[in-house]
Amino acid sequence: MTMGNSGKQDLQRRTFSQYILICMVVLVLCVVGFLTASDYIYTKNNFDREQHLLQVQTEQNAEQAIRLKDALWNTYDASLNQQMRQGLSLVLTEYERAGSDPSRMDLGSVKQRIGEDFDIYIISEEGVIVYTTYTPELGMDFRTLPSFYQYLTKIRNSEGFFPDRVVNELMGEGKFRKYAYQPTPDHRYILELGLTGQTFDGVNEKVLVNDNIDSIVALNPYLEEYRIFNTLGRQSEDNALPDPSVQEVIKEVITTRSTVVIADPANAIKRRYLYIDLEDETYGSNPSRIVELTYSEKLIQESLNQLLLFHLLTGAAAILMGCIIAFFLTRWITRPVQEIVSDIEIISQGNLDHRIRPTENVEFTLLETSINTMVDSLRHALRKMQDDEIFKKEMIDQLPVGVFIKRADTGEYIFWNRTSEKMFAIPAAAIIGKTDRDVFSAAVASEIEGEDLQIIRNPHEVKSKIEDSHLHGGGVLHMILVPILDSNEKLQFILGICEDVSHENINLKMDLLFSLTRHDILDNLSVIMNHLERAQLINTHDEMQTFFAKTLGSISSIRNQISAMRALQDTGLVSPAWQPVQDVLDGALALLPRHHVTIEQDLEGIEIFADPLLPRVFSMLLENSFKSGGPSLSFICVSAHVSGDTLHIIYQDDSMGVPEADKEAIFDVAYNATTLRGLFLIRELLGYTGITLREMGVYGKGTIFDIEVPAGRFRVL
Repeated sequence: MTMGNSGKQDLQRRTFSQYILICMVVLVLCVVGFLTASDYIYTKNNFDREQHLLQVQTEQNAEQAIRLKDALWNTYDASLNQQMRQGLSLVLTEYERAGSDPSRMDLGSVKQRIGEDFDIYIISEEGVIVYTTYTPELGMDFRTLPSFYQYLTKIRNSEGFFPDRVVNELMGEGKFRKYAYQPTPDHRYILELGLTGQTFDGVNEKVLVNDNIDSIVALNPYLEEYRIFNTLGRQSEDNALPDPSVQEVIKEVITTRSTVVIADPANAIKRRYLYIDLEDETYGSNPSRIVELTYSEKLIQESLNQLLLFHLLTGAAAILMGCIIAFFLTRWITRPVQEIVSDIEIISQGNLDHRIRPTENVEFTLLETSINTMVDSLRHALRKMQDDEIFKKEMIDQLPVGVFIKRADTGEYIFWNRTSEKMFAIPAAAIIGKTDRDVFSAAVASEIEGEDLQIIRNPHEVKSKIEDSHLHGGGVLHMILVPILDSNEKLQFILGICEDVSHENINLKMDLLFSLTRHDILDNLSVIMNHLERAQLINTHDEMQTFFAKTLGSISSIRNQISAMRALQDTGLVSPAWQPVQDVLDGALALLPRHHVTIEQDLEGIEIFADPLLPRVFSMLLENSFKSGGPSLSFICVSAHVSGDTLHIIYQDDSMGVPEADKEAIFDVAYNATTLRGLFLIRELLGYTGITLREMGVYGKGTIFDIEVPAGRFRVL
């Protein structure tokens, strides 16, 4: 029994109480599931909305804090411009004193006059710091910063004073510096002045944006951490470089000047990189900031998990209560049903006279009446069916033909009449409930299963066949296999009808044999008569000897044909048998008159299971070769080879052959030709054991017959 059938039977065995309990559980599950899903979705949407509002508020406040710091720095920055202008004028005076040669400038003395908090830088037209009082930045190449290098080139080709912002130095300790630039009159260099000192650190502490942002972040429970970067990709707090992956994201933010979001589902976090545009085209430095905000979704997920746990516990409690209610409810409802079931079990055991006991419920009273009526109808129908069954079974059992029935799905025999017992020598008790493999040999069972498979594939076709039977003494059966379909056109059974046609087969073969033998004897007598007529004109001794030789050959052929006919009558014509092909061909060659044709054969050790008239098959093929080839016939070859599981016996000669249009017509019973005859009979005789015959030669080059012997019908010794 398959798992599917077992599951269906388990479902059918459940009681009415179990169905009510299952319905109660399903109902509670549906209600709890619906409430859980709706509450989960509603709560998640609230969390998402709250998180989004806090995110927007946090990012706006952080941006305002950074812009406020930038405004304060701008105010302080502007107050230093006059001091930077005066310092650059002293540097320019030294440049002119040195004859516009920076190498001759005394930068140290100029720094002492301007102030120790100042550093002087000389930038070449290549954008490289070639001279400076601040050694860490000597050799700094601004071409690595394309936008800033363009800004310096613009200054070098201009006139006047160009102040810059307070920014972190690129090299060295990363201190805050105020920068200013002025081109030389010859536009070969840029004079740069950098101011640093404790004042910048004090101002930075007073306007420290991190404290403000810390207070902003503390108000957002979904925000884990934040970092602020400048446009050089360094942290604004300590001028440190982040991880390379973060640097790539910062480059993308600076390039697109927009917000970039990086999600990390594995850790339930989301990082947002905000671009706060503080750029002022009047300055070379870009004070814009990139703020990295790391949001966590763990808080939301934990809250949702707690909500699910609460609903699961509530659902479990509801299911438990429902089961208790269903238990007592079903005991009260199913009591009448159990009484009816008890009565039905008594009826199902064969007591059709038993009645369903009365019930108090109106619905069950209707059920009681319906079942009693159904049982009465069933009792009458069963009696009628039993009478019909006895009649049909006895009638089929006594038919003079064999009848058997087996199931299409399992192959088990369910009926085997008396004639089948006699015909196959197998009693019904030995085959009912069994399959072909339980009764017959593996080879026979495989052949029967193949025929059944054809019926299953084509359930609307009736199969008819003639085959020999393994009866005592042998015989030939005519078997018809009929598919039995149900009302849904589905195959249910296979009906077999067998009739012993051994006598009809013997009579048919004898008629064919007598007809062929009579025809051959008449042909030989015609030859003898022709020779006798021509003998009157013979004058020499040699011609007379030739006449006697031909006449004796024809007489010998008649004698051999009559002897072969008598031998077949003695051995019987009913059952096929294993026959050595080489001996069969030698017997056919013995029936031929004298000739000068070269006959080759390669058939040693090959036997085939064929009709007893197999020698007559080769005899007719040889006679056709002599007739169609005439005097020009010089060669006949009979060989065999195995291809796959099929034996091919090739018969060929060097006659004219068969035209392409007649290759199938020559096997028709109505085909009339003087050179080719009996091919219909040859194909029929070979077909008794499943052997086929076809002509495959080329017209004008000879005749080639291919005799195909299927597997199981030949053996090589």
